[in-house]
Amino acid sequence: MNNRNSASGINITSPINIRIEVNGLLDNTLSDILGGLSISNTTASMSYIEGVVADQAALVGIINTLFNMRFPIVNVKIKKNTKAD
Repeated sequence: MNNRNSASGINITSPINIRIEVNGLLDNTLSDILGGLSISNTTASMSYIEGVVADQAALVGIINTLFNMRFPIVNVKIKKNTKAD
């Protein structure tokens, strides 16, 4: 099975740099349970979670954690592939 998308160069088992936007304000102390990613809040009751995750399985785990905490996910963006060329 080929797990690589040749158009984007993203591999499901490679580290990826992500940004997740959620509705609601996250406390910075939640960074540890969100994979050590950085958390920033806006004045419009939105939070951004950013950083590098180990792979897409780790990303799914973070999304599940946010779901279980009842934070609506507004957007998930892969900022860039962290794999060295």
